[in-house]
Order: sequence, then C-alpha cells, then structure tokens
Amino acid sequence: MTTTQSSAAPPVSRGAGDGQLSWWTQWTGPRTPARLRRVGVLLTLAGLITAVLSLIGGSSRAGAVTDAAGRDTTLAQHAGEIYQALAHADAMATSGYVSAGQEPAAIRTRYDADIANAGKRLAEASRQVAPDDPAAKPLDTLITGLPAYTGLVETARTYNRQGLPLGQSYLAQASQQMRTELLPAAETFRRVEVDALNTDYRTASSLPIAVVVFGIALFLAALDFARRESWRTQRRFNVGVAGATVLVVAGVLWWGLATVAGESALADANKASDATTALDEARTLVLQARSNESLLLVARSGGSASDSGFTEQLDRLTAKDGPLGVAEKSGADVDDIRAAATMWSDAHARLRRFDDSGDYQKAVRSAVGTDAGSSGAAFAALDKTVSRAGADAQTRLAAATSAADDATTLLAFGPAVLFALAAAGFAIGVARRVEEYR
Repeated sequence: MTTTQSSAAPPVSRGAGDGQLSWWTQWTGPRTPARLRRVGVLLTLAGLITAVLSLIGGSSRAGAVTDAAGRDTTLAQHAGEIYQALAHADAMATSGYVSAGQEPAAIRTRYDADIANAGKRLAEASRQVAPDDPAAKPLDTLITGLPAYTGLVETARTYNRQGLPLGQSYLAQASQQMRTELLPAAETFRRVEVDALNTDYRTASSLPIAVVVFGIALFLAALDFARRESWRTQRRFNVGVAGATVLVVAGVLWWGLATVAGESALADANKASDATTALDEARTLVLQARSNESLLLVARSGGSASDSGFTEQLDRLTAKDGPLGVAEKSGADVDDIRAAATMWSDAHARLRRFDDSGDYQKAVRSAVGTDAGSSGAAFAALDKTVSRAGADAQTRLAAATSAADDATTLLAFGPAVLFALAAAGFAIGVARRVEEYR
C-alpha cells in the first residue's frame, strides 16, 4: 500500500511577537503608518503650542487694553483733574484777595469746589495706588501738602478781612507752596500715570510675532501634508486635516483683524491722550498766569518788571513747541484758544497801564470784572475755551479706548480655542489615515 504525501509546505511556526510590530517600530519604522504617526504628532503639538502662545499673547494684550480703558486712564484723568483743580484754586484765591475785604461769593464758591474736587480725586487715587508704585511719593506730597496750603490761604483771608497787610505775606507763601511743591507733585503724578497708559498702548498694539509665525508655519505644514497624501494615495480630501487647516487660518485671521482694528483704535487713543495731557498743561499755564496777574496787584508793586510771570506763562502756552502745538499735532483744534489768549494778553496790557499810571482801583475792576474788555472777562473766556477743548479730547480718548476694548473682545481665548481645535483635528484626521493600514 502506497502512502500518498501532501505537496503543501508544512506550516511555519511563528514566534510570539512575529504577528505584530513592536511599539517602537510602529512609531519609528520606515513604513507609512509610522511616518503618518510622526507627522500627526508634530502637527498636533504645533497646534497646541500655537494655542498656548495665542492664549498668552491674547491675555497680555486684552489685559493691557483693559488697564488702558480702566485703571490707568482713570488715574491719568484723576491726576489731570488734581493738577487743574489746584491751579484753579490758587487762581481763585489770589483773585478773591485782590477784591480786598470780603471776597466775592462766586470766587469763594469756585475755590471751595476746586479744593473739594482735588481732595476727592486724591482720596480715590490713593485707594488705587500701591505703596511701591512710582506715583505713591508725589501722591503723599499732595495729600500732606494740601491742608497746609489751605491753612495759609485761610490765614491770608482772615487778615485781609481785617484790612491788615500781613495777609499778603501768607497769600504769597501759599502761592509759592502751590508753584514749588503741590503743582510739581501733581505734574509728576500725572506724568507717571500717562507713562503707564502709554506702556499699555504699546503692549496692546504690539505684533504677536510668535503666534503669527507658528500659525503660518502650521498652515504651510498642513498644506504640504495634504498635498503629499493626495499625490501618494490619489485622495483629495481628509476631513480632519482639512477642518484643522481651516481653523488655523481662522485663528490667524482673527489675530490679524484684531491687530489692525486694535492698532487703529489705540493710535487714536494715544493721540487723544497726548491732546488731553497737553490741554491740561495749557489750562494750568493759563491759571498760573492768572495767579501771577492777581499777585502783582495784591503786592501793588506796579511796573512791567514784575509782570514777567504772566508773560512767561502765555509765551509757553502759545509757543510752537508748547502745549497748544502738541495738542494741535494730536488732532485738537486750538485756533479758538490762541485767539482767546491774544484777547486776554491785550486786556492784561490795559490792566497794567491802569496800575502803572496809578489808577489802582480801575486795574482791580479790570482784574475781577466781567465787562467786555476787562482782564477778568478775557481770562474767563480763555479758561472756558481751554476747558472745552480738554473735554472734547477726553471724549475722544474714551471713545478710542472703548473701540480698542471692543477689538480685543474674546481675543484672549477665541484664537486659542481655534488652534486647540485644529490640533484635535490634525490628530483625528491623521489617526483615521493610520487606521486604514490595519
């Protein structure tokens, strides 16, 4: 009996690990699935890194805009109001003293309102300024110096009501303290807050280079991956990768549009801030000139030599590189201010002629009067014109910072979420391609 043998080859015994690739080989091997896994990890990590960079950059930018629209703008405005209120109070104190005896009720009311406003703003600012803040020192000077100033003014008034010339000394001392201590401290406080505001503007308008570079690089890498896969597999579309690419483009565009809109609004805000600061300084110069005019009459010195304080202030006001020049370059209309300054200068010249010729009472009437052509009326018109221009600049500033705040709405999280979703899309899209090889 012949035994028939099968021609089929005997089964080959396989080792326990021969039926599948090792974990290391799955990720580092030369085969297509391993390559796809590596590409998927790189695209996913790049998407997550871009999301983190966007979150950091967006939070920093939104925080700067919020500070600019909130705390720093508020403190800068408080500093400006304190600066002007003190200068105006001093002008009212000296104007009231010129009247001799009982000062006009309207002037006393305005002085009291200025002091109350300055005290209120100082209290509000002190609650927002930390002890180690650069603004803390000038703020302390103002808080401690203001009661001393008002005490000197009240003493001068008391002597003036009694007809005693000693009041002139106290008034001169009070005005000296205002010019050499309080107003410089208020100016320092204002400059510190304006510098902080400008720092916010620079931070808020800075170009997010890292986000843009990573976003564009991620977009190009995704396009290259899609092109290679399309050429190799003859497939034109991968839902996950395509969706992730669209999300990356959306995130970069969001940043681009927010940057353009924000920079435009912040540029307007920066100009309005410069105009506001310049007009604050302009009004203070006007008020200091008024104090000098009144102090000259109080001293009854006469002569043009003692009039240098007034002319210096007006010369600084109207100089091309002075506050009006800065305000004009920043978009403010200062033609009316210049015209009003000229009218006051002419009225002041008439007042000085009265005083120099010995007609002191006519000079006083010109200083405190409201008649057309009087120095008092011309000063009031100039002060009103400068105040109105400053209010317009503050309105511009508020509108511009509000527009910048709107431009950065959701910027801290919106693009970051898009980039994070793109990372998930890359991971899902590539993972589905890998599964096709199983």
